[in-house]
Amino acid sequence: MRIILSRIFLYTCIFQALESPLVQAGLNHFTEIDSFGRWTIEQKFNPEDNKIECRASMKGYGTWFGERIRLDKNGEVIIPKDLLYEKKDEISLYLNEVRNSLSNCASGLLYIRKKEFQIN
Repeated sequence: MRIILSRIFLYTCIFQALESPLVQAGLNHFTEIDSFGRWTIEQKFNPEDNKIECRASMKGYGTWFGERIRLDKNGEVIIPKDLLYEKKDEISLYLNEVRNSLSNCASGLLYIRKKEFQIN
């Protein structure tokens, strides 16, 4: 009886862990995986077509991705028309690291920052 109860407890713990948001992070929705200054890198995995999507945007300029300063699929900076933004140096400060991280992100589900960086 004791063994049965311990197995039930173990299976319950495993089931709870699999249902946790940490285990399901990035499945069918974007999850933040890294950041550089105000830039955020997000990743999403779609299990139906085994496709990994990654995107980068700057925090604080809108409530949804399309309202933010962001990078397009070619790595070019997009500043929404309605946004009056004068701090161009803030955009370019981490731009190389952000582009490298997007490339790294798209290469697989396991994201590991390749190296620490320094600002000159």
